[in-house]
Amino acid sequence: QGIGLGIALAMAKQGCHIVVTDIKAETCSKAVEEVKKLGVDAISVVANVAKKSDVEKLVLETMKHFGKLDILVNNAGIYPYVPFNKMTEEDWDKVMDVNLKGVFLCTRLASEVMTAGSRVVTISSIASIVGFENLVHYCTSKGGVNGFTRALALEMAPKNITVNAVAPGAIETP
Repeated sequence: QGIGLGIALAMAKQGCHIVVTDIKAETCSKAVEEVKKLGVDAISVVANVAKKSDVEKLVLETMKHFGKLDILVNNAGIYPYVPFNKMTEEDWDKVMDVNLKGVFLCTRLASEVMTAGSRVVTISSIASIVGFENLVHYCTSKGGVNGFTRALALEMAPKNITVNAVAPGAIETP
């Protein structure tokens, strides 16, 4: 939905085959239907990017269906508004798990099957540079994504795998 669906559709228009993932099967199915209308192959894999076993399944299903993984787009992100003085450890951990650990897990496991010329694109946020009230955890997670991206780009360069982040501003999504 939202940014992820927009990315999937834009990539499909360029001829990319698509693997859609979300924690909700219904969201995945709807996205796959829309992508397939553009004449490319698409599958969905229900997964929580913060769980290693789910991400392993995601990469395995991708390889089983397509035989390769050329482009990874890390887009999963949550941003529950919580004032810092009311933020719990659980609030903090949930955002870090999805927004930062999810990027680590997906990239780490996908990189094992990626070959020269592959791409990793992670969706960061303007919130990684500009603070927003009630989003301390979100801003922190996206700042971490930026550091992760810069360091990983150096490590992946010798393997000819490009690593970038895109930092959009606020986007109206469902």
